[in-house]
Amino acid sequence: MNRIVLPSAVAVLCLALMGCSLLESDDDGPNSLGGDPNLEMTKEGSVWDVSPRIYDLVPVDYEFKDDVKIVKNSNGVLTVDVKLTFDKRILLSIDTLAGTESLPLEAKQLALDAVLKKLGATIDTVSVPGMAIVKASPNFKATNEGIQEYVTSGGNLSKPFTIVKYNMNVGDSWSMTTPEGKTVTRKVVHKSTTDDYDLYFWRFKVFKVESVEQDDPLIEKVTYIANHKYGPFGAIVKFKNGNEFKVDVTSPTL
Repeated sequence: MNRIVLPSAVAVLCLALMGCSLLESDDDGPNSLGGDPNLEMTKEGSVWDVSPRIYDLVPVDYEFKDDVKIVKNSNGVLTVDVKLTFDKRILLSIDTLAGTESLPLEAKQLALDAVLKKLGATIDTVSVPGMAIVKASPNFKATNEGIQEYVTSGGNLSKPFTIVKYNMNVGDSWSMTTPEGKTVTRKVVHKSTTDDYDLYFWRFKVFKVESVEQDDPLIEKVTYIANHKYGPFGAIVKFKNGNEFKVDVTSPTL
């Protein structure tokens, strides 16, 4: 049972750290990003907080520790070291949340291996009894004009995929083809005009961007939430059975 894990859970935790036509990247398109990369929150050594909403899934005595740090900033292209250490019960609870608990172990392991390869991540469920350790070093780009990631392109730094650009409007959409040949489509579904999003003790204006991957067997969509000043606020994964799993992300400047 130690290696049973819901692939989408790994994706969310790693992650941690989200016009009306579909467009591939070009010089003026949605997958290009200019602006000032010299941001206080993305300086080398900056530590971010990742907080999955797991208190409704497992007993109150669960353990979770996040260690998320920007270790390199090359003109706005970031290398982020991610280490998440957490109770294995979290994995089993999310497995149930997604409705995949009855799948054969072999099927789960094959899916997990595919997701870990896509994310460039590893998971260790042996070294610390009762705990799982996920490690990854994903790349992102952040400027005062928006946020991009390189996970969808398989780590290809010549093919960034935009999470959000702050000049976008509701209805704007864009896409990218993964190395596996699947299309991922993103669309702005909300752009605040007032402070309408609660995060801890504050309220903010936010963008909400829905991301849908073609033929994903488990996930209906991922909704990224971001603020133009403080960057990503988190993500919500909606599974195809209707259940949701949320992760909050907090900038070191917040």
